[in-house]
Amino acid sequence: MKKIKIVLPASFLVLATLVHTNSIANGYEFLHQSAEGLGSAYATNGTAINDISAMFSNPASIIRFDGIRASGNFTLDLPRSEMDSASATGPYSSGTVIVEGSPSKPKQFIDTAFGAAGYMTYEYEEDLIVGFAINAPFAYVSDYVDTAVTRYTATKTGLQAINFSPTFAYRVNQKWAIGGSLNIQDYEATLGTQVATSVDDPNVNTDISSLIEGSDIGYGFSIGFEFQQSDRTRYGASFRSKIDHHFKGTVKLSGTDANLASGSTSLPSLTNYNGVAKFDISTPFMLQFGLLHKLNETYELYANANLSGWSAFKDTHITYDNGLPETVVDNDWSDSWYFAVGMGYQYSEKVKLRTGMAYDWTPTPSAAVSPRAPNNDRYNIGLGASYQYSPATKIDFGYQYIKFTEVTIALAGGNNVPRGTLNGKINLYANVFMLQMNHQFNL
Repeated sequence: MKKIKIVLPASFLVLATLVHTNSIANGYEFLHQSAEGLGSAYATNGTAINDISAMFSNPASIIRFDGIRASGNFTLDLPRSEMDSASATGPYSSGTVIVEGSPSKPKQFIDTAFGAAGYMTYEYEEDLIVGFAINAPFAYVSDYVDTAVTRYTATKTGLQAINFSPTFAYRVNQKWAIGGSLNIQDYEATLGTQVATSVDDPNVNTDISSLIEGSDIGYGFSIGFEFQQSDRTRYGASFRSKIDHHFKGTVKLSGTDANLASGSTSLPSLTNYNGVAKFDISTPFMLQFGLLHKLNETYELYANANLSGWSAFKDTHITYDNGLPETVVDNDWSDSWYFAVGMGYQYSEKVKLRTGMAYDWTPTPSAAVSPRAPNNDRYNIGLGASYQYSPATKIDFGYQYIKFTEVTIALAGGNNVPRGTLNGKINLYANVFMLQMNHQFNL
């Protein structure tokens, strides 16, 4: 009788980390929280953003905005992705069984994304501003065709962490301000994959599907300061803590009765096609530095440096209550830097233009790059404009182009044995647009 073995770790392995890349920033960070930030390639983040959306990158920044203010933005992210030279071998086959799949060149597996953020501040007293923010600092969606050679490593991925952040800023003196926020984070994750039920002949006709879904609420904090050295120069620094999440989600296996029966026969410990999956992950810390320097009344310069603490993602363990064996994932990601510089130009009394460029280092070691996480170094170019519609209302537009260096996938050995080898080259870039409105109510 031909030996049959169910191959489950495909989605379970990668789910454990949840460190799948976003098409727009390192890891899966969603940094598009301010149109001024987007249009400067984030060079204005940290201290140079001139509206209350600055609280995302530095809570102390809202000390500069009196009265009652509100700000809201909408983001459209248009990624373009294609995998070339894709090849794979079957799970547990030691690289000897070739996996067939179509299309030969998967395209557009990273989906178009929409984002929104909202902010409000209130001048409690002259030296104390309080505020509130709702945004999604971590977000990612991708969907590979179920019949592609990537199917035993990744099909569907959906990650979203929504932050609710009560915030304050206090003016210590004319030069120094401090600020902080509580970050209440609602995290939801959805990951899917195809599962091979045969080692000797893995194919789309005998595959079954697996899906893991989970959610958790975690808590963290942000702190920051601004130092107004002179009328022309300001410095800022901030720290956003990591947030630990303890997921108790569900795992579901689905397919034809015959395919499910083959899987359960080869894995006698399996007691149910549905079960509970438990795992822990952490969103990374963010340490940020910002600089604003006004050359004159027309030109100003920006700089930003951002360190993301992706080293929090080491080994991850997933346990199940339906007889599936524990999954262990070695991630070995590293902390990574992002550097940006930019310039602002006061075109007229009402119109201000800005631009910026940045370089973003990948946190992912080459051996860990997967189709769920097509990470590599990338560069960003931003263009933006502000229009002072009235003394109380400012409208901002931002655009950013993000280009990844070619991503190489070469998964083999170690934790990849249960899902097989996978090789390919990914070309990836994105065009991102944002529109934002800012209003002060008590003028």
